[in-house]
Amino acid sequence: MTTPSLEALLRIGPFHSALRAAIRRRGLTLERLRLRLAQQDVAVALSTLSDWQQGRVRPISPKSLRAVSVLEELLEVPSRSLLALLEHSGPSGWPDVVPGMMPGFNTYDLEIVSRHDRVFVNAERHASRIHVQMVVRARHDGVDRYHAHYYSDDSVKTSDVTHEPVRNCRIGRSACNDGEHVSVQELLFDHPLAAGETWVFEFVVHDPTTLDSFEYAQGVRCFLEQSLIEVHFDPAALPVDPHVYLQDWQEDEPHRTIDLALDHTNSVHHFEPNVSVNWVGIRWKWA
Repeated sequence: MTTPSLEALLRIGPFHSALRAAIRRRGLTLERLRLRLAQQDVAVALSTLSDWQQGRVRPISPKSLRAVSVLEELLEVPSRSLLALLEHSGPSGWPDVVPGMMPGFNTYDLEIVSRHDRVFVNAERHASRIHVQMVVRARHDGVDRYHAHYYSDDSVKTSDVTHEPVRNCRIGRSACNDGEHVSVQELLFDHPLAAGETWVFEFVVHDPTTLDSFEYAQGVRCFLEQSLIEVHFDPAALPVDPHVYLQDWQEDEPHRTIDLALDHTNSVHHFEPNVSVNWVGIRWKWA
């Protein structure tokens, strides 16, 4: 797995990840950044800066957009690079080009309340099927779809990855980018949601990989209240050293956090609440 540079994030977004990467590169704390803004007569609360870089709130008012313009100077990024990410991210959100390694498009439609992925690794050591159940909450009126991203390995032509709707969704448009090994499937809900309304839906991803699988991760675009990953192994292909890892965009290597052990069903799982890092996953090795 690779993660995008600050330059890539400034080009493809999303805004909050680019902002966070720019702050980290400059080595500034949020309090120091707040003080420097204040020195230029721009008053922004510390909690607001935190919300912006976590993706919980977007700067949309004229006052907030002026603050972003000043942030570009303080963070030494190209003029209007952060502002452009805000301008090109709308609620309808089907872009012309699939971005690079991103868990989500530049949309602000849905909060992911809960995501439960069941990964099935077959006797050939291939993670060929993933059953996904999600609970989402609309941030505004009229949201009626979810963009499901899937990152495959080098052995797969992305157009061969398929999504099968299981419950409370149906197939819409699709897009893929073989260079980035990402396919995206639009999943349509039964009706537009009202602001604050939740929706539960399920789908299955079929991956025709021909390489040994050694990890599975959920990408977190902004904030994920509940993450659950289960990996089920065929008895003919049992792994060694399964463990949980976390990784943020700017980290070259993931952080190993918890060692796992196979249960009586040849499975491992991990539940992680309040996820704000960009990747949470399970890795394993083959003997």
